[in-house]
Amino acid sequence: MTDDRRLLDALGRGRRRLLAVALTGMLVLAQLLLGAANPAGACACGAFLDPVDQRTDAGVLRETAILSLDDGVETIIMGLALDGTRTGSTLLMPTPSVPEVSAASSGTLREMQTATAPREEVEYDLWGDKPFLAGSGAPEGSAPTGGTGVTVHEQSRVGDYDVAVLEGGADSVRTWLAENGYELTDSVSVLLDPYAEEGWVFTAVRYAADAELGGEMEPLRIDFPSDELIYPMRFSQAATQRQSLSLFVLSDQPMQRTDGSVDGQRVQRPWIADPTLWEWDWSDPTLRELTGTAAAEAADGIEDETRHRIVTEFDISGEPGSFTEDFTFGPDPEADHVVPTYTVTEIVTFAGFPVGWLLVAAGVVTALALIVAAASLASARRARRRVRG
Repeated sequence: MTDDRRLLDALGRGRRRLLAVALTGMLVLAQLLLGAANPAGACACGAFLDPVDQRTDAGVLRETAILSLDDGVETIIMGLALDGTRTGSTLLMPTPSVPEVSAASSGTLREMQTATAPREEVEYDLWGDKPFLAGSGAPEGSAPTGGTGVTVHEQSRVGDYDVAVLEGGADSVRTWLAENGYELTDSVSVLLDPYAEEGWVFTAVRYAADAELGGEMEPLRIDFPSDELIYPMRFSQAATQRQSLSLFVLSDQPMQRTDGSVDGQRVQRPWIADPTLWEWDWSDPTLRELTGTAAAEAADGIEDETRHRIVTEFDISGEPGSFTEDFTFGPDPEADHVVPTYTVTEIVTFAGFPVGWLLVAAGVVTALALIVAAASLASARRARRRVRG
């Protein structure tokens, strides 16, 4: 074999090796792009706090209520804000008609808070923080009390609470409460008059004498006939500091505040949606009842979409003087659905390295290999011309 032939064979072998290197680089690049990479968990915000955990401590229940109006009956599941150090202090809840008061479960409020918590959205990061570092009970009838001018619709023990449902003139109600150990501040007492003049009924709630104070107290459920969805708030004018509360309204469409005091308060609606459309299944018995889930499952042949309930969350705060009217609510069919989210970043890695940098490296290797291969082919052509010449 001549020297020229040996040269051509050597150049051919070199060209094939370089083409193989270029092909390998392109295959690596294709493999990465086709999904051979694995995401590694890392949080975009550093020390992320689960919003569900933030929203389910005992204190949250003290300022939270769930409201529903169905077939002319309003239901309020109400977390209570009572003085946890003494048994005489009284919470007074006015309603436009005689209510049925029963014990509720804090689990009902907790599930509602969890069902409407922000949803996780994943954002994929190909680069990481640094190059080549992978990421890491019903009332039994009314009983007028002789000589007091007050009708006592109910006087009972409900869980850890003494409950009295009263109707009558403001002075008579104040007298009955004082004589039966229910304590009202003067600032609240004077606000009874407008409700009494409108014929409203008062539900007085206090801790029972033998209640174990200091622990988490269960909420109450209040059911009463009503033509509109309402949440009594005028007593908040007696507060001494800014008031804030969370209300979750269940309805077949988005809801909005319709009372005249709304303009004097900060009102936000952080959630407007049906949680079941966001991968949530109601498990609490009360929520299954109020959302129609239990009835839908019990009925034969009923379609899943027959009874979806929208949850409109209201985050409300304001100075005491702004609560001049009770909250009322009406449909807001044009409202966009709102589901709050938070972002978690996952760094996409391959073999322990961020994919972005591997793509760059593979591209560089491939480009260099193609350049060398092109140079080799050019050299081979020149050598061939010399042999032929």
